[in-house]
Amino acid sequence: MRRTSLLAACAALWAFSPALAPGVSAQEPARVIPVYLVPRDLSFPMQGVVYNARVVADVRAWYGRVLGGRTFDYEPLVVQESRHTFAQLAADSFQAWWPLLQNEFADYGWPWNKHAKFKLLFLTHGAGAWAGSDSENGGLDSTSQAGKVDKGNWGGLAVIGDSSVAGVFVKVCPEVAHGKADSTIATAWWCSGSTYRGTVAHELGHTWGLPHPDAFTKGFRCADSTAYTIMQCHWWWEKERLLPYEIVHLRSLDFFQFDTAAAYVLLAETKALSVVRSRSSVLERGDSVVWVDGRGAGTGYPWAVMLDGAGARAEYAISGTTLAFDLGLARGSTAASDLRVDLDGKPAGLYSVEPGQAPGRFTLALHGARRVTLRVTRGRGRVVLGNARVWR
Repeated sequence: MRRTSLLAACAALWAFSPALAPGVSAQEPARVIPVYLVPRDLSFPMQGVVYNARVVADVRAWYGRVLGGRTFDYEPLVVQESRHTFAQLAADSFQAWWPLLQNEFADYGWPWNKHAKFKLLFLTHGAGAWAGSDSENGGLDSTSQAGKVDKGNWGGLAVIGDSSVAGVFVKVCPEVAHGKADSTIATAWWCSGSTYRGTVAHELGHTWGLPHPDAFTKGFRCADSTAYTIMQCHWWWEKERLLPYEIVHLRSLDFFQFDTAAAYVLLAETKALSVVRSRSSVLERGDSVVWVDGRGAGTGYPWAVMLDGAGARAEYAISGTTLAFDLGLARGSTAASDLRVDLDGKPAGLYSVEPGQAPGRFTLALHGARRVTLRVTRGRGRVVLGNARVWR
């Protein structure tokens, strides 16, 4: 749905100063950027981070199944404490989240509506039962356009409220316990986990240019099992279907030129060849999110490599096309630091980071390199490489 109520309608730019040229930058693929967004005055459950990371992976796999092995790529989930409070975001309507987040993330360096090749996916803590989406270059005007136009192939924005996730966490569906799981007489569908995943798939579909099918077929009904689609019936996740023209259109976009294999390898999950005063934080291991100040009220990374002060080092064997990472100093660090990145023993970039500075986003083309070395060459701060990954 687009800028509409879920219940009513469907139930930085980096500010770093590189001490040397930061190496050969590379273009990350057309992708989804998932953000677990939290108002700066709200606490949030760590299980929300774990749950949303799983949801994005599930939605990617879902598209792979319905598109016959073709799906989208996405960055690792990041946790962002907004610069706005809950009251500022909610205002008189939850749709106030939309323009505030759009402007906030443009200031951070993600202007999704500037001919971008990414979709911003906000999984928002506290936004209730609201969801909305938009595409930079609109959507299909007819089924005959499918596969013939690039509608939905540029930037996009989606905002998903988390009230059904809260239902999953606290099990607020007593009808299930009493054996009343029929969605016509109970609310089990709302907090089953199916609705939330279906909503994410649905809203992303809009960012890729797919409208509700009743825009083309008057009277289209979800109950018609011969013509089911997630773009009309997002709560019915398990049916796993899209209409033929929707499939044709998605498979023609740059976002869907990938197979279902893992899109990248996380350095935090890679066994290091050698380390000196370096450690990793891994979500699946039950580690805490690693926080960097400077963007909004703080940016948290579920996967991070941390190097403590001058002389700290970590070395990894790698295989892929592009190294990508967010770079900053851990919350509480007071001293500036320099990080050097070597590829196969040769300097590829040297970056200076300052306390309180927003985490910067960097990419390096690997050009067949098989080994990457991260080394702090100056300073006492704890350098954080947030969600560092090697794209295939």
